[in-house]
Amino acid sequence: MSTVQVCPWCGSTDLIRTIPEKDPFHVLFICQNCQKVVNDQTTPENRKNAVSKRTIEEKAIQLSMHSGKLHAVKYYLTEMNKLPGTNIGLLEAKEAVEALIGARGVASAVKQPSRNGCVIALIVLVLIIASVVYFYTHR
Repeated sequence: MSTVQVCPWCGSTDLIRTIPEKDPFHVLFICQNCQKVVNDQTTPENRKNAVSKRTIEEKAIQLSMHSGKLHAVKYYLTEMNKLPGTNIGLLEAKEAVEALIGARGVASAVKQPSRNGCVIALIVLVLIIASVVYFYTHR
């Protein structure tokens, strides 16, 4: 149960307790004066962290679509560890990025890694084998 008595934005004591239809276990308090959601967790630091986290998540999704999942996970990991109070590991960052991609439904739009490295290695291997065969047959 929340103990919010006063709106941190306008100082009004007129708060309305609402229950969302989609998530009935999450009770919201809305200021009747400024129409903003008021919770115990909405201190200025937490609001700033929430906004920063949201922008990091958006940027990670954009990176995954344009540069690939590896770059998105690397960006998400470094930027989330820069936030105060959040220290995540590589596996947690990978799972978070995959969950974000899955929640948005853009899994098919994520750029897949290129196969050029395998093709180049195969060509080099074929050239080595061809040169070995050539030198042994012309002796």
